[in-house]
Amino acid sequence: MTPHRWIFLIAAGILLSATGFGVYFREIQMPRWTAASDAEAKAIEAAGLENVDNVYNHVWHKESWIVEGSDLDGNKVFVWLTGDNESHAVKAEYGVSFKQIKNTFLVEKPDAAIKRIQPGMFDGKPVWEVFYSIGQSPERYYYEFYMFDSGTFIDMYQLPAKTEP
Repeated sequence: MTPHRWIFLIAAGILLSATGFGVYFREIQMPRWTAASDAEAKAIEAAGLENVDNVYNHVWHKESWIVEGSDLDGNKVFVWLTGDNESHAVKAEYGVSFKQIKNTFLVEKPDAAIKRIQPGMFDGKPVWEVFYSIGQSPERYYYEFYMFDSGTFIDMYQLPAKTEP
């Protein structure tokens, strides 16, 4: 076999593998993309959003979708959608901001490494969820929930530490 044929076969193999991976990835992600798109459409209809900035999926007691966007007046709005086809819209000005939650949290726990802060639903109420870790060996992970409207601490859950066998 000539070097040109080897190059052609290698390039064709890489192209075929990349195409196969792309199709596989699309098939795996399509349900999530569809659900996020449906949540976005429901939030636009329910709250009259003009622009959508973020779509969050939150699963705790129930699965919920939170859509962050702007209404026709330019006000930032959060819309909570539950599996019961209920929606609850709150203007951001009536809640505690992401930055306020982050700053308050870091003042209380300066040694924590924040992994994620996102809006969520806890016991049927809009909340901010903070997922973080503390410690080096073994690293411990925690979830803390704060009321969306006041920033009041609700509850904290500690995940079990991973132990070495």
